[in-house]
Amino acid sequence: MEVETEGSSECYRECLRNHAASLGSYATDGCGEFTPAEPSGLQCAACGCHRNFHRKVAAVRHGQAESEESDPAGAGAGKRRVRTKFSAEQKEKMHKFAEKIGWRIQRRDNKGDEMEIQRFCKAIGVSRQVFKVWMHNHKSTSASASSSARNGSSQYCTDALSPALH
Repeated sequence: MEVETEGSSECYRECLRNHAASLGSYATDGCGEFTPAEPSGLQCAACGCHRNFHRKVAAVRHGQAESEESDPAGAGAGKRRVRTKFSAEQKEKMHKFAEKIGWRIQRRDNKGDEMEIQRFCKAIGVSRQVFKVWMHNHKSTSASASSSARNGSSQYCTDALSPALH
């Protein structure tokens, strides 16, 4: 079955529904192509499965030529976001700025802080959301490193001032 959109059409090919999932196995029904039971129906007349169980193929038209692009996981599901990679300089600057603002970004209510965050993000070349996620992912490691440094330095200070240990 093909669904027409501007510049491309979508076809639903073989059924991928696992009928033996409850048994801990894998078995498909062998349905080769989605055929709607009704003109605008979402149930397949051949196998009785919903259209979402069928492999979606986008046929893109370029002039008269037509090519197929398979989307095995459905409409955009399962596509992974590209991982953001930071340079050592960016990491160092983000770490210093995060410490300066207390490892949290307040809501966008305070315009002065928000403008400062926007300027910083633009200067190092990351979006506000990417910086916010980086900060969330690194605040615990930084807090434990800085607290152990404080604990270690305070131990030496108290040892040096304690008359009982000398």
